[in-house]
Amino acid sequence: MKDTIKIALVGGVFTLLGALGGAAVTGWSQVELARQKFNSDLVLKALESNSAEHRLETLKLLVETNLLKDSDIKQGVRDYAKAREKDPSVIPQVFHSQSFEPPVISNPRIYLLAGNKSKESLFSPYRQELEAAGFQVLGAKNIQDEGRPAQEEVRYFHSDDRAQAEKIAEVVKFKLSIPELPVKLYSDLRVKPGYIEIWFGK
Repeated sequence: MKDTIKIALVGGVFTLLGALGGAAVTGWSQVELARQKFNSDLVLKALESNSAEHRLETLKLLVETNLLKDSDIKQGVRDYAKAREKDPSVIPQVFHSQSFEPPVISNPRIYLLAGNKSKESLFSPYRQELEAAGFQVLGAKNIQDEGRPAQEEVRYFHSDDRAQAEKIAEVVKFKLSIPELPVKLYSDLRVKPGYIEIWFGK
């Protein structure tokens, strides 16, 4: 009986030590992943600027101020920036916003529009993503409007909605992989604040 109890106790101790060891390894892994993500987020943030020169200087700043704690990433950024000092224009601009963020205005309402039937396939995924972010999608329509531009555009109708329209346009531009996406103010007295149109072009 005593031997049985002793075996059970020893087995329990090793089980506990194994669990604690596994938890420690898991905890360390999570910390390491968080550290790597922090470093990569800093680099991506540095590449968001519209100015190539500013992107280069920001990369240098990350290295010189020791904000990058991972030695491999730090050395890689240092070498990358040095190799592009003479021509910063080759440093790509990276758009960090890959998904729609929660609205910054009250009662945000979106209408999805396209002038080409082939682009109707965009309606469903954009509706889902916008609604998941907190926007109300009023509808989606394929219209043949001569007054609409051939290219993509985001329209807003009240000056207070400009910042929201620009945020939406930035994400749409990234998702469609297009160089520019105009954000334009239109006048329509029938439209109440918060209404924005996403036009996917003809």
